[in-house]
Amino acid sequence: MRLKEINRETFRATIASNPEISSVPTVAVAIIRMFNNPNSTFHELARVIETDEELTGRILKIANSGYYSFNEKITAVSRAVVLLGWNAVKMITLGSTILAQMSEKNRQLYEHSVRTALIARFLGMEANFYKVEEIEVVGLLHDIGSFMLERYFHNHYLKIKQYVIDHGVPAYLAEREIIGVDHGAIGGWTLEEWDIPRNISTSVMWHHDFKPNTYHSRKTAVIHMADSLALAADYTGPSWEKVPEIREEALTTLGFTEFRVRDIVHEVMSIKPDSMLFNM
Repeated sequence: MRLKEINRETFRATIASNPEISSVPTVAVAIIRMFNNPNSTFHELARVIETDEELTGRILKIANSGYYSFNEKITAVSRAVVLLGWNAVKMITLGSTILAQMSEKNRQLYEHSVRTALIARFLGMEANFYKVEEIEVVGLLHDIGSFMLERYFHNHYLKIKQYVIDHGVPAYLAEREIIGVDHGAIGGWTLEEWDIPRNISTSVMWHHDFKPNTYHSRKTAVIHMADSLALAADYTGPSWEKVPEIREEALTTLGFTEFRVRDIVHEVMSIKPDSMLFNM
């Protein structure tokens, strides 16, 4: 049944043989690191953005769009980042760098990632997270492993898809059966290769294998829950595709009671991703 399993060594070999994925734009990594540094300033953020001509143009275009309707013409990145704010700049950066290829190749996966990020932010606020912006980044990147599988291990991807159809199981279980790991692990490896901070890559890696009392378990619990809720909320796939079950341990870790979960499910179903920040 199994094709050749994918492990870190075979994955790294594939990364090395595909220059377009061997690294992520330096500006994206630099900005993600800034979001993890409470001492970062708008001035420093603007200087990093200005090293990338395309991102600079996108930031200024959005700042001057009717979406925000600022009462002035924005010509300086330093002014734009102050008016837009950290969160908008983060979303624009990821949308125009790391997620750009996903949007082109698999629009459904891309939109699911955006919805998961928004739901993760909501859950983080409900669970009294100190930095909900960070959990939103994890939500945006949580399925980068699925994209890597589809694009760079396509035969494995097709076999996994057929297994899901034949056995009626969620994709991550089919992945473990066919290749020995799931897309969470592959996503974690990808982010580690790109030198994304561990507090982000770890939660991506384990979002389908949640365990309490592990490194960043609360953050992983949020992504584990947000992923399933997003799949249920934006479901447009075939009838054989299964929504992963939310682990009870994850709910306990976040302090959500059964009654609160019911309210949360009702509220997140109304969250509608606004992809404007990603598509301009």
